[in-house]
Amino acid sequence: MLLLREIHRTLRFIEAHMKINDVLSGLLIGSFGAAIYVHARSFPPLPGQNVGPNMFPQLIASGLMICAVMLVLRGIKTLGTEGWITLPHWLGQRRIALGFLLIPLVLVLYVAVSEHLGFIPTAVILLMTLFLVFQVRLRTALVVAIVGSLCIHTLFYKLLKVPLPWGILESVAW
Repeated sequence: MLLLREIHRTLRFIEAHMKINDVLSGLLIGSFGAAIYVHARSFPPLPGQNVGPNMFPQLIASGLMICAVMLVLRGIKTLGTEGWITLPHWLGQRRIALGFLLIPLVLVLYVAVSEHLGFIPTAVILLMTLFLVFQVRLRTALVVAIVGSLCIHTLFYKLLKVPLPWGILESVAW
């Protein structure tokens, strides 16, 4: 709960201090929508059906492109008063910048090492790292990282039947 509260506080801080003009956001979203639309056209049609597997992705892509046009139009109105990108002042504050960059890095590290190390050890190490960067007390961080990892593993492995990697704990797999 402490980690979620700290992440939420950091994201609100970023939102209040960093601004990307809506023209850039609209162009990015529009490009993404166009790519989805074009790719969905390659889906094979279902025999005897008017509606194929491409319909739903193309509807979503169309919605993205409509939103993109609205963002670009709104962004054009503000171009005279705002810059393209306004960087936040917190980039100079190491702990906040490290916390911001650590979230995607932890996801990449999980993908890279969880197969070899296993879900539980990887989760404990990564959660401990996050807790300590977000200044959670060591004892609290250790308990929550271990108990949380075991609970998450049990939930996904036993209840949801998601095959999580055991890694170095293969000999004690339950």
